[in-house]
Amino acid sequence: MKKLLGLGAVVAAVFAVASPAIARPLNWDGTMSTKLSGDLPTLVVSGGGVATVNNSTGPIPAHLATLRLAASRGLVTGTETVFITDPETAGNGIAAVIIDFEPRTGTFAPISGAVASQALLTDKTLPVGGLAKVCLLSTVCTDFLPLLLTQPTTNGARYSTMTATTPNQLTPGGLQGRKIGMPGTGVKGLGIGGLITVGGDSAIRISVEAAPWTVKTATAVDQTDDNTGAAAFHNVTRMGFAHGPASGTTSTAQPSGVLQIVTPSQIRTNLTLGTSKKLGAITELLIHFIPEPGLLLLLGSGVVGLAVLGRNRMKS
Repeated sequence: MKKLLGLGAVVAAVFAVASPAIARPLNWDGTMSTKLSGDLPTLVVSGGGVATVNNSTGPIPAHLATLRLAASRGLVTGTETVFITDPETAGNGIAAVIIDFEPRTGTFAPISGAVASQALLTDKTLPVGGLAKVCLLSTVCTDFLPLLLTQPTTNGARYSTMTATTPNQLTPGGLQGRKIGMPGTGVKGLGIGGLITVGGDSAIRISVEAAPWTVKTATAVDQTDDNTGAAAFHNVTRMGFAHGPASGTTSTAQPSGVLQIVTPSQIRTNLTLGTSKKLGAITELLIHFIPEPGLLLLLGSGVVGLAVLGRNRMKS
């Protein structure tokens, strides 16, 4: 009987500590990837840190409502290089593009609610800062155009030069598009919204039309030339999602829960990049919640204890 009580005590101790309802922060690891249309490679960086879930001061449920990532507590960062091999683009002086990703602090909500319904994220801003160097003439990149991935704006929001037919779709259009950006902050760029540019005073000009993050499907447009030389447009899509260990949206905010958010961008240039005159790009942020190292040790010790108690019980 004592051994059975001991067995129950071990089980209770392990699962009491493992319960997600007693911890607000969650460790995570993840990757951020930007898929460029045309024949350009996908850019991938990885990292991890500690996230705050459900923005609560008390115990939280496993249902993931709010997620906050802070740069001071870890993010995905890194440097990726794209070498330009297309003859026409290289002939215009672009040898490579080097991107330094520096994500900042952001909040997303309501996550599981948006996944399970037609609702959209109301909090959806995570600026992806950093610098894209458009290397001129040489891959050594001693001479380059600097494209800041987030840039200041004087009015905090601007009218898109793209028509948004849905909240997360960018298609060619005029000034009748929606207001985008981050009102009141004076910041625009990747993961926020707005038009960021580099060049213009020289023969090379590159602009990126960005959009906020979404947990649903994001769509951008890729422009290529068909066999007759006429422009052809193709949708580029990626899907966000959220699910827990049992693949349910009600258990995402616990170890082994997974969240993917996506943001579309439209890249325009007066040159061709790869096979495209206009590139659709979609950035994905994949987050996997993981147990704390101490919890893993405790769980391991609990499993060992269960095995020892079970073995002793079989002998007695």
